[in-house]
Amino acid sequence: MYDFTVSKLTIPNINDSRKPLILVGTGSFNPITYMHLRMMEMAKDYFKNEYQVIGGYLSPVGDGYDKKTLIESSHRTTMVELSIEDSDWLMMDRFESDKPIFTPTRQVLDHIKLNIENYLNSNKNIICKVNVILVCGSDLLGSFNIPDLWSDNDMNLLSSKDNFGIAVIPRSGSNLNDIISINQILTKNKDGIYIIPVDITNDVSSTKIREKLRNKFSVKYLMPEKALNYIKSKNIYKTEIPDFRNKLNKKK
Repeated sequence: MYDFTVSKLTIPNINDSRKPLILVGTGSFNPITYMHLRMMEMAKDYFKNEYQVIGGYLSPVGDGYDKKTLIESSHRTTMVELSIEDSDWLMMDRFESDKPIFTPTRQVLDHIKLNIENYLNSNKNIICKVNVILVCGSDLLGSFNIPDLWSDNDMNLLSSKDNFGIAVIPRSGSNLNDIISINQILTKNKDGIYIIPVDITNDVSSTKIREKLRNKFSVKYLMPEKALNYIKSKNIYKTEIPDFRNKLNKKK
């Protein structure tokens, strides 16, 4: 049964002039890497002087996401939960991962914002607007320029400072200015797109980790140890396309 977690939520100080902020990271987490976690930490540092960062959520995609290398959400969510056990502010939300069909990112942020504000109002008698910002890499922002992948309305709401906002961690080889300049919606909402400076580079990706695992190379120190131990215990990522995905495709 789904239950929205607030276990690590910091109750905002109503006497603080800074507005409360929730940071949200979405994606496959196939598997989770240290870079996923570092992105959230970098965004928290970036916003902490302007906002009260009261919590962060990781939202893995559900099994309905059409990606042939995606393993079951039950594995991916377990690895995320294990990886953030020691965090004092990061939580995982299952609203997206529990659904059998793909859930647009904007709906995930709507859901988290609504639940946080309802919780503060109902349980803490605090009525306030909670800001929610999407944390992502430059590859996700670049996908806004793929025709018909995102609706104009969702792009506008996600990138607008008045609605949400996007914190982007640049990756090597990407040009964020070019990505923004060729997109009318992103150009209009550029004040709501925050480019997080990267002082220590980390290009670890889930794709590279899966490839190393298939080839029986070490991925120690590239991903959380608890998640790696889980992979070993379940004997997953042995093939590029998991048996689970093949079975789903046959049903279509």
